[in-house]
Amino acid sequence: MNEIAVSVIVPVFNSERYICECINSLRSQILSSIEIIIIDDGSTDSCSRICDNFAKKDPRIIVVHQENKKQGFARNVGINLARGEYIAFVDSDDWVDPMFLFDMYQKAIEMDADIVMCDYCRAKSNSEVKKIKKSRIDKILRNNEVFNLKKLKKQPSRHFGFGMAVCWNKLFKSSLAKKYLYFPEGLYFEDSAPVFRTLAVANRIIVINKKLYFYRTSNALSTTHSNDIKRFDLFMVQKILLNDFEKFDFGRFKKFSLNFMIKDLIKHFKSIDKSLKYKFYMEMKKIISIFQRKNYLKDIDLSYRIKAFIALRHSYFLFKLFSRL
Repeated sequence: MNEIAVSVIVPVFNSERYICECINSLRSQILSSIEIIIIDDGSTDSCSRICDNFAKKDPRIIVVHQENKKQGFARNVGINLARGEYIAFVDSDDWVDPMFLFDMYQKAIEMDADIVMCDYCRAKSNSEVKKIKKSRIDKILRNNEVFNLKKLKKQPSRHFGFGMAVCWNKLFKSSLAKKYLYFPEGLYFEDSAPVFRTLAVANRIIVINKKLYFYRTSNALSTTHSNDIKRFDLFMVQKILLNDFEKFDFGRFKKFSLNFMIKDLIKHFKSIDKSLKYKFYMEMKKIISIFQRKNYLKDIDLSYRIKAFIALRHSYFLFKLFSRL
């Protein structure tokens, strides 16, 4: 057995306000046979010094300093360095439950899983976590069963798209991650394409219905609150995923992926600054045109299919109206 059970990859950029809480939550993990790979992505605040100080205290911590190349590049560096049997990701402004790695690793070994996925909380701070009670795990993905997403008879519902698309609530078998989980570099919103690709090729996926990851929603520096111009990176990421449909067998998981893509585009169209809305709409039409050309529109839920047809064949103002529905 590998001496390092899990390699945890933490990309860091100017998160001095939160980084101590993040690292301390990893140092407090019940599973101790871990390595914590911190990729300092050109931070200009005190993060570099803070991370180096933690490395001096804890031999499990490895810190890599590099020029700012965005989160995708940082994660790829971490994957290449990882020596663990499994790989996990934690964003530097988030934190995790002490059982985060133990519970997922134990289930991974017990079930010989390629990927283990846990539930999560959206939270502004520790004091507000208790207010969140509703499970974000889809009912179709039943607790502790083995899944192959390509073969699911019934697709997970749309509301679970975000939890499926991110990398930070999952444990990936290292051999799988090193082969398939390569992130697009220099882009924002980079998770969905590589994560969906890896979920599609995985044969054994386990879901545990425990809220073990705490996703902070109050960090103004995160991509959730990013400058609106960054939203245009979505088109590059979606083109990567469209290319992956040709390279890999997504099976029934393709329908879920397509619905997630359309939903994500409409969500960002609705919230983008009005000065960029028309430009975003024109780029979105190009993506939807690819859907049409490849006959993917038939796999999209009716409500999104109607909006897609309106975007393609009618005016910007009509689509703007229908997108709100």
